Amino acid sequence: MAVEDGVSAVAGPRRQRMPEGWYPCPSGSPQLRYWTGSAWTERTRPDLVSWVHGDRVLDAPGVFAYGRNPDESEGGRPGPLEPHIWRRARLALYLFLPIYLAALLPLGLLLSYLKLPADNVLALLIVLVGVGGYGRWHIVARWLWLRYRPEPKPPAPVPKPRPDLWADLREAGFADAARRLDEEVATGELTDVDYVRVARVVQRTARQNGLAELEPIAVAIQEQGGGAFLHSSGQRDLPMPRLVQHDLVTGQARLGVAAETDRNPATHQKEWFALDTEVLRTSMLVVGPPGAGKTRSFARPIIELLGLQTLVGMASVVVIDPTGSAFDARQLPDFFDVDIDPNAEPGPGSWGFDLFGGASGPEEAADRLAGAVLPPDTAVHDPAVDSAARNTLYTVIAEFHERNGRYPLLRELLDLVQTQSPVPLLNERLRLLDRPQLIDLFDGRPRKFSMRDIDRPLRVRIALPEGSSPQAARILARLAIAQFVQVVAAPEANREVFKGLIVDEAGRFVDEYVVQGLQRARAANAGIVLLAQSLAQFPEHLRSAVFTGTGCKAVFAGVEPADARYFADYWGTSWAAETTVTTGTATTTTSGHMSTPGSPGRFGRGGEKSVVQSLTGSTSTQYNRAVSTRAVERYVWSPSDIINEVPVGHALISLATPDGIRTPPVLVNLRA
Repeated sequence: MAVEDGVSAVAGPRRQRMPEGWYPCPSGSPQLRYWTGSAWTERTRPDLVSWVHGDRVLDAPGVFAYGRNPDESEGGRPGPLEPHIWRRARLALYLFLPIYLAALLPLGLLLSYLKLPADNVLALLIVLVGVGGYGRWHIVARWLWLRYRPEPKPPAPVPKPRPDLWADLREAGFADAARRLDEEVATGELTDVDYVRVARVVQRTARQNGLAELEPIAVAIQEQGGGAFLHSSGQRDLPMPRLVQHDLVTGQARLGVAAETDRNPATHQKEWFALDTEVLRTSMLVVGPPGAGKTRSFARPIIELLGLQTLVGMASVVVIDPTGSAFDARQLPDFFDVDIDPNAEPGPGSWGFDLFGGASGPEEAADRLAGAVLPPDTAVHDPAVDSAARNTLYTVIAEFHERNGRYPLLRELLDLVQTQSPVPLLNERLRLLDRPQLIDLFDGRPRKFSMRDIDRPLRVRIALPEGSSPQAARILARLAIAQFVQVVAAPEANREVFKGLIVDEAGRFVDEYVVQGLQRARAANAGIVLLAQSLAQFPEHLRSAVFTGTGCKAVFAGVEPADARYFADYWGTSWAAETTVTTGTATTTTSGHMSTPGSPGRFGRGGEKSVVQSLTGSTSTQYNRAVSTRAVERYVWSPSDIINEVPVGHALISLATPDGIRTPPVLVNLRA
């Protein structure tokens, strides 16, 4: 019915068929939907004008800024008043009359001494001001007015002015280029990706070189419109429907909604929860059991976010896919610019991997390769073997590089190490790479990816051959991660491009160099996202360093108790009031008189008592009740809370920014 309505609304009485393209959504939503020429698809995108000028409030990490009205809080009802103010106000109210009566005579004498009329009204005002000031009555009165005042009649909405999207071009005298872009906006051809990409180029050129240097930019826009300055893939949007909502103005991806619970900070309750590259710069650790939703709820939205940032020229992303199926062409069709898959059939379109990509010299190349080939705990348990293996690799690679002016191929390296290495462990580990598919990956394919290429906007997927060669797959993953760290930390790295690394099942691939890279990435405009089923998958001697090296944390429902304890200790404790109520009875036997009911009175500190005496015999029973309050230190989220109180489909997430701002853990509904 929606399709038929959409056709009739656009086609009109002449029943003309709409050409393929983007049109206003027939449901009436403020977005565009893609029409194939015969049917509506599920592909939607924001209406550009309403999106660019939509309301945004960017005030706290993790809160989705788009759609929040900065004036929404003005005129709203205030929250509950602080309890200590209520206590002072009540106490002052109780004391007002006794103080007034007690002050009548002294105030009368004082006024007579000052030769002023002894007026009871004047005395009343003096006591009222003094007692009311102590009781904060002016604060309470203002709060009561704001809380219970009559609702004002809302003013008529004033339409927001429509600013010029291309003011810089028009100011520089290139009205034709601006008009070309306005025409594409009107027809729905210009995407949000096009807008951010073109506006970024125009604004950066105007800022760095002045408006006078915009002529070549304007010429390109006038010729190509929104297709100017395209990414090398030629894509003007993601090639598949977006899984989550994105706001390219703020660079945020919306994950879910913060639950309405008192345990969440007030700044996040009921707000949409989002991630951006600013918080990803501090790197992220995501822990959850299989099936908890790590891939769909975290990895996929972050990949989409960085993919969109790549298309506008601001980021590059490398994805390590251990299973080879989580992010393949069936899940993300035509998404990656470089798809490295050892399991794929060799062909002219397949990509290889540079064994020494990113190395600035033989020493660095040998060190990175040794770190990937040797087991992660070799340096801890057998430092002599680790040192000998690194020295051997350096000698072999340096001699070959000096002799041939290049680094050895994998087959050449295997032969050289086999004949020259005195370290059996190195020979054994390198032989794990002696597989036909890996020899073809490193040596045989016509196109070869070097990690240095991520200095420009690029989307890369590296699948691992875990099914056929699990040990070799781990070597390949550690090598790729080490090269990523090596490239982002290099002095010559392009800091204008954010570089993101997403590693699924990361516990098996982390070594000491990667842990060091977690700290280096923050200053290098890069970030690493590590997803794992449990912290136990990480090497024991690196577990604590990995946990503290990542600024952002996320834990899903169903984690192990040991993992819950890590997160509980990290999020720490807070002071809370604990109230203890103690009750008891005492029976007294006397003679010679009849007992009568007693009156209530205080018993102990902060307590009260009532005495009830029996009217028969001489036995009296005393009932005691004592109430005490003390400050105690408790977990913000205890291990038991994390295990039992995080519902399915939810995650506890805390964020950090590079400038030191941290959010408390927020319970987020990822299925909202």
